Amino acid sequence: MSLDVRKHSSIKPVNRNQWNQVVTQSDQGSVFHRYEWLRAIEDGTSLEPRHLHVSKKGNPIAILPNFVHRVGSTPIRRLVSVSPGSGGPVAMTDEEAAVERLVEGVSHLCSGLVAFNQLRMTYPESVRYHDFLKERGYRLTVRRCRFTLDLTRQWDRLSSEMHSSRRRAIEQGHDQEYEIVDEVLSETTLSEFYDNFSSVMDRVEGDGLPRSFFRALGEFPERVTVFSLRVDGDRRGMIMVLLDDDRSTLHYQFSGITEDHFEYNASELLHEHAIKWGIEHGYETYDFRGTDPDFRDGLFRFKERFGGKAKPMLWWERGHPTPALPALNAGRTIYRRYTS
Repeated sequence: MSLDVRKHSSIKPVNRNQWNQVVTQSDQGSVFHRYEWLRAIEDGTSLEPRHLHVSKKGNPIAILPNFVHRVGSTPIRRLVSVSPGSGGPVAMTDEEAAVERLVEGVSHLCSGLVAFNQLRMTYPESVRYHDFLKERGYRLTVRRCRFTLDLTRQWDRLSSEMHSSRRRAIEQGHDQEYEIVDEVLSETTLSEFYDNFSSVMDRVEGDGLPRSFFRALGEFPERVTVFSLRVDGDRRGMIMVLLDDDRSTLHYQFSGITEDHFEYNASELLHEHAIKWGIEHGYETYDFRGTDPDFRDGLFRFKERFGGKAKPMLWWERGHPTPALPALNAGRTIYRRYTS
């Protein structure tokens, strides 16, 4: 039985239920593959969608979401699956043939100024695709890692394994009068969250996102939660958490904790609440999301001290044509040499 591959320049006309069924019934799907997350990126950013799906007898069996990104300040573009978030191929049946068709389809999506393809996969089990992708010209890189907590071990045990500085900060936070609020995703809440998030990105020199993206996430309330710390009735820090039921995982996705909130131990109290909330609601994993894989990095150490286990995030890249990738890597080396 032949498999058909189709390109989508927008997620909007795609059948939401059929797309999400592939995510739910595959082993590789996550909240970042779901229709609603892709719709939020499309509606809330200027990134161009170039999604692929494979069908069998007219029914979707595999998907590969993608968006076109700039490569620095150059006119060159990169096809990324997926950022913000993570991606890679997802197949619910006929995996080898379906993923083959998806990878073939990527070659047709990379043309003109789109000279590179990058598959950003979050989970270690995606290593299953290593040889398959290597045979097709992809190179594996590890530029980010994530920290996870096993929520099946319950709070008391998790707390006992945290660094003493984290436990002490939580205890200090408990000395004040405060409450943690599960916020309604109103326009006011999302606007304040965006303001705080932007301040955080400015401080850490990270990649920001537009206000419209967070507004678009308000249409995704069944998968997005904002927790805020309130002291004396005022918000003193916020975090946005994604509910990944397909992976039984809570993703700490975005921070709205500014320097003004540090004195209230906002980070420790909000993570404590989110972890306990995840345990109460039956989630198996708390994911602190990505950071540089460098033990000298302050953010790496901060997350490690919560007792999280570092796991590599596997990214595969190739050029279109293939020689384009070595040229890009040479450019990266030269840039690092002259900016370090």
